[in-house]
Amino acid sequence: MRNMVFAIGLFVALAGCAKKESLDIPPGSNVTVEKRDGITVSGRLVEAKAEQIVLENRDGIKTTVPRSQITSVRTTPIAEPPAQAPPDLAEQPVSTTGTAKAEAPPSGAALAADPARAPSPAEPRTPAAKPTERAPEYREVTLPSGTILPVALGSRVDSDRSHVEDPVRGTLRRAVMHDGVEALPAGTALLGHVTSAQHAGKVTGRASIGVRFNQIDLPGAGGRQSIATATVSRLAPATKQKDATRIGGGAGAGAIIGGILGGKDGAAKGAAIGGGAGTAVVLSTSGNEVGIAAGAPLSVRLTAPLTVRLQVK
Repeated sequence: MRNMVFAIGLFVALAGCAKKESLDIPPGSNVTVEKRDGITVSGRLVEAKAEQIVLENRDGIKTTVPRSQITSVRTTPIAEPPAQAPPDLAEQPVSTTGTAKAEAPPSGAALAADPARAPSPAEPRTPAAKPTERAPEYREVTLPSGTILPVALGSRVDSDRSHVEDPVRGTLRRAVMHDGVEALPAGTALLGHVTSAQHAGKVTGRASIGVRFNQIDLPGAGGRQSIATATVSRLAPATKQKDATRIGGGAGAGAIIGGILGGKDGAAKGAAIGGGAGTAVVLSTSGNEVGIAAGAPLSVRLTAPLTVRLQVK
């Protein structure tokens, strides 16, 4: 009956006294407010003003409710936790004579007879958590255009046996450094192809062979990457001096033979015949071929910058 009278008084204080500065209840009381939209708000009364009241729930969250939206207010009793006996008294056996006696520890025979009373074995120790592995860090290094790559050719190419687009392979003979950092380790593979293979011609046309690398196979997880390099070519030596010697030698021999047989006129005719024979030899003989042997050192020049990604150690 007393609580009902208190709730009615609280409702009258909220709904009818809009100009009051506070409710007729002490702050800290637990109340439940029902709003006009049917929503109820419960909590501890923090403050009450003429235009609004403020409640705080168990989580410390405050809610402001305008008085114009309040239809009813009622107090909320606080639930008291059930009383519990002290742990020591609840667990300690009570003697019939009124004197508590300490229970002697069980003997070995008692433990053997009653396995339930035996102490449980020590639990295995949980292994210590392994330290979290640090994610690898990377940095980029850019080799500028014009950098020379020291390459060893993997297989032989020749002007008379190789063909355009035949694949070629090479490896770095030593590491390539940039700003004190090893950008490309020794043994890094380069891939390319034959760009030209010109046979030696008869009288005119010198033999030549050319290769170019357009891919690099970076070690580790780098994978293959495109590169731009200049063509490495070889040109056969000229044979003009040797051809002239052949023609001149033939003319001289013809003149000697013609002079013996017919004097001056015979010498002139012999020279012409001998020179013609030397020329025929030159016309029927091809020039020298040219090739690049396996393992030959090549200086491959980059024609565009090359950026490689390196793991920071």
